[in-house]
Amino acid sequence: MLYTFLQNMKQQKQTGFTIVELLIVIVVIGILAAITIVAYNGIQDRSRDARTQSDIKAVATLIEKYAAENDSYPSTGGISVVRSDANCFAGTAQTDWVPGITERLPQSVPNPGKGRGGLGGCYLYASNGTSYIVSAWNMKNTGPSTGALYRRLGFREAQFLNANLYYCNHANIGGSAPGPYAATSDHYKYSFTISNISNCNETPPAGA
Repeated sequence: MLYTFLQNMKQQKQTGFTIVELLIVIVVIGILAAITIVAYNGIQDRSRDARTQSDIKAVATLIEKYAAENDSYPSTGGISVVRSDANCFAGTAQTDWVPGITERLPQSVPNPGKGRGGLGGCYLYASNGTSYIVSAWNMKNTGPSTGALYRRLGFREAQFLNANLYYCNHANIGGSAPGPYAATSDHYKYSFTISNISNCNETPPAGA
């Protein structure tokens, strides 16, 4: 019986994991966990982008409804007078960021590190009563693209929201100054924008 027991122990010892094997298993598990986290974050980012686009479209519908009832768009006092939502880290930071709209407006969800330059963004609106622009400015979470609601018009760089203005296809904002064009420096590609402005030359720079 003792001999059988010792034999079994010997077999178990021979079939056990070595330190190297255990380390390999731990490394593989770590890699799989990292892949899962990255995939999950990607799904979250795409979901947030879809929600943001839906919100901007809904706000644009309210703006058009207001215009149909009042013969002008909700005015901020000028196309370069910009209002920002209540959750915005800068600007006017107000819940009624589109004046005259009685329905509840969406407020931005902070997205630091996601927008152009590693900065977050906000909902922004400007209008002179005739022309308007509404945007989830620098709020795109999934990197630069030319997908839905991409326009080459918008506002200043995210770090200058306290002194914001409307700009049409501006080189500094559009990623082509200083130096050659870089998509990762293009605010227009990190934003979802709706506007009735048609006199802006939105021809993208070379390489965009």
